[in-house]
Amino acid sequence: MSDINVDYSKRLEAFKEIYPQILEMSLAEKSPFGEFKKLLEQFGNDNVIRNDQQFQSLAQALVSVGQTIVAQSQNTALSMILQGDENELNAEKIKLIQAQIETESKKPALIARQTAQIDDNLRIEAAKVTQSVQFGYCTGGLDIPQEIMKLVKEKIENIEKPS
Repeated sequence: MSDINVDYSKRLEAFKEIYPQILEMSLAEKSPFGEFKKLLEQFGNDNVIRNDQQFQSLAQALVSVGQTIVAQSQNTALSMILQGDENELNAEKIKLIQAQIETESKKPALIARQTAQIDDNLRIEAAKVTQSVQFGYCTGGLDIPQEIMKLVKEKIENIEKPS
Protein backbone atom coordinates (compact mmCIF):
# COMPACT_ATOMS: atom_id res chain seq x y z
CA MET A 1 0.00 0.00 0.00
CA SER A 2 1.11 3.52 -0.56
CA ASP A 3 2.01 5.86 2.26
CA ILE A 4 -1.11 7.76 3.36
CA ASN A 5 -0.59 11.33 4.57
CA VAL A 6 -2.87 12.09 7.49
CA ASP A 7 -3.99 15.68 7.94
CA TYR A 8 -4.28 15.82 11.73
CA SER A 9 -5.36 19.45 11.73
CA LYS A 10 -8.30 18.49 9.54
CA ARG A 11 -9.20 15.69 11.95
CA LEU A 12 -8.88 18.05 14.93
CA GLU A 13 -11.20 20.57 13.27
CA ALA A 14 -13.72 17.81 12.53
CA PHE A 15 -13.53 16.67 16.16
CA LYS A 16 -14.00 20.25 17.42
CA GLU A 17 -17.10 20.53 15.27
CA ILE A 18 -18.66 17.16 16.08
CA TYR A 19 -17.79 16.70 19.78
CA PRO A 20 -19.69 19.70 21.26
CA GLN A 21 -22.82 18.68 19.41
CA ILE A 22 -22.62 15.10 20.63
CA LEU A 23 -21.83 16.20 24.19
CA GLU A 24 -24.76 18.62 24.15
CA MET A 25 -27.09 15.86 23.00
CA SER A 26 -25.68 13.54 25.67
CA LEU A 27 -26.39 16.07 28.44
CA ALA A 28 -29.72 17.30 27.07
CA GLU A 29 -32.90 17.33 29.12
CA LYS A 30 -34.25 14.13 27.53
CA SER A 31 -30.94 12.24 27.80
CA PRO A 32 -30.30 9.70 30.59
CA PHE A 33 -28.10 12.32 32.29
CA GLY A 34 -30.87 14.92 32.09
CA GLU A 35 -33.44 12.48 33.43
CA PHE A 36 -31.17 11.46 36.31
CA LYS A 37 -30.54 15.12 37.13
CA LYS A 38 -34.30 15.80 37.19
CA LEU A 39 -34.81 12.80 39.43
CA LEU A 40 -32.14 14.07 41.83
CA GLU A 41 -33.80 17.51 41.94
CA GLN A 42 -37.17 15.88 42.56
CA PHE A 43 -35.72 13.86 45.43
CA GLY A 44 -34.44 17.11 46.94
CA ASN A 45 -37.81 18.86 46.51
CA ASP A 46 -39.81 15.95 47.90
CA ASN A 47 -37.50 15.61 50.89
CA VAL A 48 -36.61 12.06 49.87
CA ILE A 49 -32.98 12.89 50.62
CA ARG A 50 -32.97 12.90 54.40
CA ASN A 51 -29.32 13.19 55.24
CA ASP A 52 -25.97 14.27 53.96
CA GLN A 53 -24.88 10.71 53.18
CA GLN A 54 -27.83 10.13 50.83
CA PHE A 55 -27.08 13.41 49.08
CA GLN A 56 -23.40 12.51 48.68
CA SER A 57 -24.30 9.10 47.23
CA LEU A 58 -26.71 10.57 44.69
CA ALA A 59 -24.30 13.39 43.81
CA GLN A 60 -21.50 10.86 43.27
CA ALA A 61 -23.80 8.81 41.05
CA LEU A 62 -24.58 11.94 39.02
CA VAL A 63 -20.84 12.66 38.64
CA SER A 64 -20.21 9.06 37.58
CA VAL A 65 -22.99 9.20 34.98
CA GLY A 66 -21.64 12.53 33.73
CA GLN A 67 -18.09 11.18 33.36
CA THR A 68 -19.35 8.15 31.50
CA ILE A 69 -21.40 10.33 29.16
CA VAL A 70 -18.44 12.65 28.45
CA ALA A 71 -16.15 9.70 27.71
CA GLN A 72 -18.76 8.04 25.51
CA SER A 73 -19.47 11.23 23.57
CA GLN A 74 -15.73 11.66 22.91
CA ASN A 75 -15.55 8.06 21.73
CA THR A 76 -18.58 8.59 19.49
CA ALA A 77 -17.08 11.75 17.95
CA LEU A 78 -13.77 10.01 17.26
CA SER A 79 -15.55 7.00 15.80
CA MET A 80 -17.50 9.26 13.44
CA ILE A 81 -14.27 10.93 12.28
CA LEU A 82 -12.47 7.62 11.79
CA GLN A 83 -15.49 6.15 10.02
CA GLY A 84 -15.31 9.07 7.61
CA ASP A 85 -11.66 8.20 6.91
CA GLU A 86 -12.63 4.57 6.39
CA ASN A 87 -15.34 5.61 3.93
CA GLU A 88 -12.79 7.66 1.97
CA LEU A 89 -10.40 4.70 1.97
CA ASN A 90 -13.15 2.38 0.73
CA ALA A 91 -14.01 4.83 -2.06
CA GLU A 92 -10.34 4.84 -3.13
CA LYS A 93 -10.28 1.03 -3.03
CA ILE A 94 -13.35 0.93 -5.26
CA LYS A 95 -11.65 3.25 -7.75
CA LEU A 96 -8.56 1.02 -7.73
CA ILE A 97 -10.61 -2.11 -8.30
CA GLN A 98 -12.46 -0.44 -11.18
CA ALA A 99 -9.13 0.55 -12.75
CA GLN A 100 -7.88 -3.04 -12.35
CA ILE A 101 -11.05 -4.39 -13.98
CA GLU A 102 -10.62 -1.96 -16.87
CA THR A 103 -6.99 -3.00 -17.28
CA GLU A 104 -7.86 -6.70 -17.15
CA SER A 105 -10.60 -6.25 -19.76
CA LYS A 106 -8.03 -4.79 -22.18
CA LYS A 107 -5.52 -7.63 -21.77
CA PRO A 108 -7.12 -10.07 -24.27
CA ALA A 109 -6.88 -7.49 -27.06
CA LEU A 110 -3.25 -6.80 -26.15
CA ILE A 111 -2.44 -10.52 -26.13
CA ALA A 112 -4.10 -10.95 -29.53
CA ARG A 113 -2.11 -8.01 -30.90
CA GLN A 114 1.16 -9.40 -29.52
CA THR A 115 0.38 -12.83 -30.94
CA ALA A 116 -0.31 -11.29 -34.35
CA GLN A 117 2.97 -9.37 -34.14
CA ILE A 118 4.87 -12.58 -33.36
CA ASP A 119 3.20 -14.28 -36.31
CA ASP A 120 4.15 -11.34 -38.55
CA ASN A 121 7.76 -11.54 -37.38
CA LEU A 122 7.85 -15.29 -38.10
CA ARG A 123 6.54 -14.75 -41.63
CA ILE A 124 9.15 -12.02 -42.22
CA GLU A 125 11.95 -14.29 -40.97
CA ALA A 126 10.73 -17.15 -43.20
CA ALA A 127 10.78 -14.82 -46.20
CA LYS A 128 14.31 -13.62 -45.31
CA VAL A 129 15.63 -17.20 -45.05
CA THR A 130 14.16 -18.26 -48.40
CA GLN A 131 15.39 -15.06 -50.02
CA SER A 132 18.90 -15.74 -48.66
CA VAL A 133 18.78 -19.23 -50.17
CA GLN A 134 17.73 -17.73 -53.53
CA PHE A 135 20.50 -15.10 -53.28
CA GLY A 136 23.02 -17.87 -52.53
CA TYR A 137 22.08 -19.63 -55.74
CA CYS A 138 22.39 -16.37 -57.69
CA THR A 139 25.85 -15.49 -56.36
CA GLY A 140 27.08 -19.00 -56.98
CA GLY A 141 26.11 -18.71 -60.65
CA LEU A 142 23.63 -21.54 -60.36
CA ASP A 143 20.19 -21.72 -61.79
CA ILE A 144 17.58 -21.21 -59.08
CA PRO A 145 15.28 -24.19 -58.75
CA GLN A 146 11.70 -23.38 -59.59
CA GLU A 147 10.51 -24.67 -56.20
CA ILE A 148 12.73 -22.16 -54.36
CA MET A 149 11.53 -19.29 -56.58
CA LYS A 150 7.96 -20.29 -55.86
CA LEU A 151 8.68 -20.63 -52.12
CA VAL A 152 10.35 -17.17 -51.95
CA LYS A 153 7.44 -15.56 -53.80
CA GLU A 154 4.95 -17.31 -51.52
CA LYS A 155 6.78 -16.29 -48.32
CA ILE A 156 7.04 -12.66 -49.42
CA GLU A 157 3.32 -12.59 -50.24
CA ASN A 158 2.51 -14.15 -46.84
CA ILE A 159 4.16 -11.22 -45.01
CA GLU A 160 1.13 -9.03 -45.71
CA LYS A 161 -1.53 -11.52 -44.67
CA PRO A 162 -1.89 -13.74 -41.62
CA SER A 163 -1.50 -17.46 -42.16
